[in-house]
Amino acid sequence: MMSHFTAVSQFSHSRDAVFRYHENPGAIDRLIPPWENVRIAQRSDSLEVGSEVELVQSIFGIRKSWLARHTELDPGHHFTDVMVHGPFARWIHRHEFESVGEDACELSDRIEYQLPLAPFSAIADAWVRTKLNAMFAFRHRITADDLRSEQNLRNHTANLGRTPRIAITGSSGLIGRRVADLASVWGWHVIRILRPASRVDATPFPRTVESVVWDLSGVSPPSALSDLDAVIHLAGHGIAEERWSDAVKKKIWSSRVDGTRALVDGLRALPVPPKRMVCASGIGIFGDAGDRPCTEESPAGQGFLSDLAIAWESAAQEFSTSAHSVVQARLGVVLHPRAGALAKMLTPARLGLGGPIGSGRQYWPWVHVDDAANILLHLAMIPDASGPYHVVAPQTVTQREFAKTLGKVLHRPSFMPVPEMGLRLLMGEMAGPLLLASVRAETPKLLASGYTFRFPELQGAFKNLLGAH
Repeated sequence: MMSHFTAVSQFSHSRDAVFRYHENPGAIDRLIPPWENVRIAQRSDSLEVGSEVELVQSIFGIRKSWLARHTELDPGHHFTDVMVHGPFARWIHRHEFESVGEDACELSDRIEYQLPLAPFSAIADAWVRTKLNAMFAFRHRITADDLRSEQNLRNHTANLGRTPRIAITGSSGLIGRRVADLASVWGWHVIRILRPASRVDATPFPRTVESVVWDLSGVSPPSALSDLDAVIHLAGHGIAEERWSDAVKKKIWSSRVDGTRALVDGLRALPVPPKRMVCASGIGIFGDAGDRPCTEESPAGQGFLSDLAIAWESAAQEFSTSAHSVVQARLGVVLHPRAGALAKMLTPARLGLGGPIGSGRQYWPWVHVDDAANILLHLAMIPDASGPYHVVAPQTVTQREFAKTLGKVLHRPSFMPVPEMGLRLLMGEMAGPLLLASVRAETPKLLASGYTFRFPELQGAFKNLLGAH
C-alpha cells in the first residue's frame, strides 16, 4: 500500500529563482539535514533525466546506500526523482514550483512511498512521517534563508560587475565546508586552496567548486588565485583535537600564526592580490573576562588562547594596505550536531545527564554554523569592512542557560553538573580557556554592518540543528 506525504511552502522569491536554487549543483549539500549522518558518495550535479546521486547513511555503524535517479524534468516547473535502491520498497519524489503573483512562488514536495515488509511495516509509518516533517521543514527553511541572504548581498556583489571570486583555506573543516557550499549555491566562483598532503574529502564537492594545490612553504601561488575578491582563511590545527602539551601548543601556534604569514606572503606576490582577506580568529582573545561585556574594541586578555589570537590577527594584518583590507573574524562556539562542542554534549544530554559545566555562570558566546558561514561571506563582500568582528549570536547566555535550553529542546532534564575538577583532570590546561572561561561577547560592529541573523536565539538554533520542529 502506497503512502503519500506533501510539504508546501511559499517563498517571497520568483519561481525561477527557487527553481535555480534547486538546480544548482551545490543545493543537495545544503538540503541534507545536519542531524542526519548522511554524506554524498557520488553525484552527477544535474537534474537532467537519467542523472543520479548516491547517498550513504551510517546508523549505529551500519552503512546504508540510497541511489536516486531523476526521471522527469520541466525546467522552472517541476522535476521528479525515484529511488533505485535504498531503505524503502518504493519512493517517488516530485518537486513542483508554481508562481504566486509576480515575485513569489509556492514549492510543493509530493512523495509517494512504500515501506518494506508491508503490511507489517504500517506501524512505522507515523515515525516516517515525523522524520519527513522535520526534514522538509528544514529544507524549506534553509532554501528561504539562503535566497534571502544572497539577495541581501546582491547590491554589494552587483557593484563588482562580475560573479564574485573567492578562495577558501580549511574548506574541509566544519565551517569551511559550509562556506564553500553556501557560496557555491549562490553561483559564486569558489576556489579551494589545498595543501599537497590534504586528505580526500569523504563527500565530494560539486563540480562548480574549483580546487588548487599550493604548498605555502616558499612556492609561488597558482595563477588561478590572482584577481580574487576575497580569501577566507580558516586553516589551522584544531584547538580541541588533542590534550595540550608543549608540542601540541607549538603545532597549534605554527599552523595559525606561521601558516597565516606564509599565506600573506604568497598572496602579496600575486600579480593582482585579493581585495580582502577574512581571517579566522577566536573569542578566546579575551581570556576569562567574567561578566564584563566584550565588544570588538575591548582589550585582550591573558593566556595561551589570548596570545595565540593576538599573534594570529597580527599576522593577517600584514596583508593590509590602502588597497587591500583585512577582517579578523572572531568565532565563538560554532553549533553543529555532528562536530564541535555540541556534538560532544548531545549523547549525555539525550540520556538525561546534561547539565551545567563547572559553575555554569560563565558566558558562552555561540553561533549557528550557517550564520557563521553566512557572516564570513558577508564580511568578504560588504564595503569598507576591516578589523575585528565578533562572529557570535546577539543573544548572550551563560553555560547553565545553554545546557538548560538544550535539555528543553530534547525534552530531557539538565541538572547534572559537570564538576570543574573532573574537567581539569580529564582535559588538563585546555579545560579552562575552552570550557570554563567566561566571555560575554557582544556584536555591535557586525549588527551595524547590516547583517541579519538567521538564528539570533539559542532555542531556535537548537531546534533547526536537531530537527525538533
